[in-house]
Amino acid sequence: MSHVQYIQKLFGLFIMVAALAVSGHVNAGAGIVIINADGPGEGFNDPTPAASVGGNPGITLGQQRLNAFQFAANIWSGLLNNRVRIEVEARFDPLSCGATWAVLGSAGTNTVHRDFPGAGFANTWYHQALANHLANIDLAPANRDMSATFNSSIGGAGCLTGMPWYLGYDGDIADIGNSIDLVAVLVHEIAHGVGFSTFVDETTGARFLSRNDIFMRKLHDHSTNKLWPSMTNTQRRLSAIDTGDLHWVGTNVVTTAPGHVRMYAPNPVEPGSSVSHFDSILTPNQLMEPFITDPPVHNPGLAVPLMYDLGW
Repeated sequence: MSHVQYIQKLFGLFIMVAALAVSGHVNAGAGIVIINADGPGEGFNDPTPAASVGGNPGITLGQQRLNAFQFAANIWSGLLNNRVRIEVEARFDPLSCGATWAVLGSAGTNTVHRDFPGAGFANTWYHQALANHLANIDLAPANRDMSATFNSSIGGAGCLTGMPWYLGYDGDIADIGNSIDLVAVLVHEIAHGVGFSTFVDETTGARFLSRNDIFMRKLHDHSTNKLWPSMTNTQRRLSAIDTGDLHWVGTNVVTTAPGHVRMYAPNPVEPGSSVSHFDSILTPNQLMEPFITDPPVHNPGLAVPLMYDLGW
């Protein structure tokens, strides 16, 4: 029997909805699959004709959006080798934006689990997809593993006007021009959904339902010489704004880097960005920094060994 908590991610904030315990069944077929949750004629079903771009063969805007989503999902499928299929309920809807700013989109796990067969640590929260992988069973079969919503208004009048989504697969900066590489953003957001995030409230330092999560177990503050699980709420709150001292100390990342890798800990705290990203000063640039930098890439970089540190 696994303990599961339902949560929803809204622009980086995790909000508790309900709690229950469930048993599961094996979910046949691995890989990451995008589930089209849009209505007729909009989002992934937008019938606007579109010319092939950057290897994306879709003939409508909706098809190209869905193709780009699945292309990004396939990148992670090949790296995680997940044993239980990961289902992402995805939408392309109008989101908040202005002429010079926009919410591009968000993605996150739908449930978190603890104390399931195969968990590496007791009394510790895991993202749904990772928990399923470790348990080799679908622990919440009635629920998609992740939800993702992206902004369909990008590039239109009054919403980053003139900076549309680039829907190609190639990440070719010459093709992209003054546009936003959707695949790069998707690879980034899917990483959050499969484990690259803590459930700790960065503004208070409080743990989700007073329990550790698997991500926070590898966070170390050099100024206090403490790992996050051994800190008080106040110490974690201060660590989240301890610029330059918050590091990831998982063995796989340390071996690859080599050395401890700085995590994003600006002062003041930036909810949804702080802690759950690599620091923006890293060289070479990492896709899991809080801001995607040029040139756009589809390589998750150090996020891959970080996933292995989590248990993938």
